[in-house]
Amino acid sequence: MKESIKLTVRLFLITAIAGFILAFANSFTSPVIKEREKTQYEAALKEVFVDADKFETLDEAKLEAIKTKIKNIEKIEVAKKSDKTVGYVFKTLGKNGYGGDISMLMAVNTENQTIVGFKVLKHSETPGLGSRVTTEEYAKSVIGNKVTEHLVKNLHPDADNDIQAITGTTISVNAVLNGLNGAIDALQEIEK
Repeated sequence: MKESIKLTVRLFLITAIAGFILAFANSFTSPVIKEREKTQYEAALKEVFVDADKFETLDEAKLEAIKTKIKNIEKIEVAKKSDKTVGYVFKTLGKNGYGGDISMLMAVNTENQTIVGFKVLKHSETPGLGSRVTTEEYAKSVIGNKVTEHLVKNLHPDADNDIQAITGTTISVNAVLNGLNGAIDALQEIEK
């Protein structure tokens, strides 16, 4: 009995010390990680909307109203050039990918209602299959599409709203489509 109490106390002390060390290390690394994520996000914004020289987060009240209606919208950035709004960048979640949700950015030029940029930020899709939605070739099938109506997938995209379907990655492509069409719905809400 005494031996089991000693063992329990030792185990508790070891666990408490390990937890304290982890919390202490986290207090130093957490701000660094957040800063790096912010820097990567800002670089991704510039990558998907090359013509913009400045990005501002959409008005908080308007963003919350949109997020209430369209659940997969995470963030909306107003893309500006010389202080004039030239478009928007939508951070969306493509729901129900094969490996979970797919986080992505879609940039829209509001003058010609065209997608000018696309980038997958985070995914857990199968390497070599579902992960093909992260390739530059796939992004090219998204860029240039009109946002006047929902996008559809097609093995041989030829219309203004077709994106490339990829054999063997139906679930991943559907998740991307879900995110992109959520962004199109959000754009329509902004323009009301």
